Amino acid sequence: MRLTGKKRTLRGTVSFPARASSSAPANSAKRLLILDDGRINVGYKIIDFHIYNSRMASEIGSECFAAQAHLALSIEPSAAALPKASDNREIAWATYQTTTEGVSSYALTDPDHIVVRDLQIVFPQVKNTNNIDEVNYYILMEEYEITDTEAIISIIKEESQDVDN
Repeated sequence: MRLTGKKRTLRGTVSFPARASSSAPANSAKRLLILDDGRINVGYKIIDFHIYNSRMASEIGSECFAAQAHLALSIEPSAAALPKASDNREIAWATYQTTTEGVSSYALTDPDHIVVRDLQIVFPQVKNTNNIDEVNYYILMEEYEITDTEAIISIIKEESQDVDN
């Protein structure tokens, strides 16, 4: 595996419909970020992943909402799939919440992965109420040239097999 020195960012915004009440089920969504381009000898390592909502705590007072997301190496998980560290397809996790007291966030990225084919962002729980709200994401990646063997091992991990790189 050889670092090419190229970095790439992925960023965007996902909108969520208003929920009728705080007791209504949380919103969920997923978005395909990288689509298999057939180049198995080029891979990406996620080095930074963050989410944040588009509203400030002072704007919405008691209607502050929380969001959680994770990055998955497969298009298979459903949008409502809660994160599981035991799932090899998941490689990064993030949460974000604004309150009247401030902002709370969390981000963790597994350094032992290479994205060879597909990458999607999954938002299993966004608890906005009364407003159509948006959650932003920011992902920083490094590009690597990888051997056929390294590509095959990464693809096996994408299929949720228990393999170490």
